[in-house]
Amino acid sequence: MSGAGLAVPAALALALAAANPDSAALSQLGLSGNWAVDCQKAISDDNPHVTFATPGDQYPEYIERDPGGMQGVAAVSNVHALQSGQIAMVFTVTSNFGGKTTQIVMNNVLVKDGDKFRFLEIKSDSGGTAVSGGIVKASGQQTKWLQKCGG
Repeated sequence: MSGAGLAVPAALALALAAANPDSAALSQLGLSGNWAVDCQKAISDDNPHVTFATPGDQYPEYIERDPGGMQGVAAVSNVHALQSGQIAMVFTVTSNFGGKTTQIVMNNVLVKDGDKFRFLEIKSDSGGTAVSGGIVKASGQQTKWLQKCGG
């Protein structure tokens, strides 16, 4: 047997080792890519579009698009699976206003069921809670399921 067959597994092992562990976790958990309430409809307040970007060895990002085309971007870290299809991760949003840099850190838990997910918990490090038990605090409404767009 020739040693040539070992090159592919070795190359794959090197590529995985070089990848950012959080990007790798998002990919492994099936979250990388584009998501929307309805992938066939345009972005709207009722149909948010989000992306989990997993750029290999770079930090992954969570990108949110609104109807005006504006984007909210958060660095994603500490991605890990919990029980019952739940996944925990931390979002860090960095802003620069008037020369002052601020960071907001949000601890998130989402539930993934096949090719859809929704947020169960969103809590800031400063103690604020935006979502608890899958309910948006500001509206009292259940968080929306987002489906994977384009495979």
